Amino acid sequence: MIKSNTIITLENQERYLVLNEATYISEHYFLVMGVNKEKEVISSKVAIFKEHIIENDIYVEQIEDSSLIMTLTKLMKSQVI
Repeated sequence: MIKSNTIITLENQERYLVLNEATYISEHYFLVMGVNKEKEVISSKVAIFKEHIIENDIYVEQIEDSSLIMTLTKLMKSQVI
């Protein structure tokens, strides 16, 4: 399972820092921000990913649905201390 404050690397070698996570309707989502090889933040690369676990492998897909993004953003914002 993917956790906050970790860096994930996609198959295309893009790297993202997991900023926050939330479960919504039994699905796990992550707010992520791009990072380069030196682990410097790329502030223009912000996304929400949905986690898929298939045969013990973890996959993510970027969420494009704007209403779902708004809902998840509000949920994650309410969790920030």
